[in-house]
Amino acid sequence: MTNVEVNDAVMHIPEGVCKITGIIERDLASLGIRQYYILVPVYDNGAKIYIPTDGGVSKMKGLLSRDEVWELIDSLPDCESVWIENDKERLAAFTSIVSRCDHHEMMCLIRTLREKHAEKIRIGKKFHSADERISKEAERILFGEIGYVLHLQPSEVASIIAERIDELATA
Repeated sequence: MTNVEVNDAVMHIPEGVCKITGIIERDLASLGIRQYYILVPVYDNGAKIYIPTDGGVSKMKGLLSRDEVWELIDSLPDCESVWIENDKERLAAFTSIVSRCDHHEMMCLIRTLREKHAEKIRIGKKFHSADERISKEAERILFGEIGYVLHLQPSEVASIIAERIDELATA
């Protein structure tokens, strides 16, 4: 990502959607004087993140456009399960998906985890706590971005996705 400016909204993992609120100079003894972007997570105004302007841009991604969000949602029925039976391998793979912040992969991950959770409930078993944590993290990040782009609260995103999928199925 290049050419970011103050007031731009960007994705920064693991914080999620952030606004660039300014640029400051800091004198750190070991690094000398450097400029930093000040990022404020849009869903946590109490936090501030400082990212070096020289190289820190690689830690930020641009947000999807409105059309890209709808294309992503429309691709949900084509998502294949990303489930891995081995707990350790699954945790490593799912953590990697979240850290890459690939929108389609995260959408497929969320779908997979929601289906597995429902299956576990149906058969009277507990959902693995690590899977629960990954599911919440993926939803927080992806639904935060979708919500921001569509001017919704992240908590409203799941129902918007479900409505859209229902519309596509009946069309």
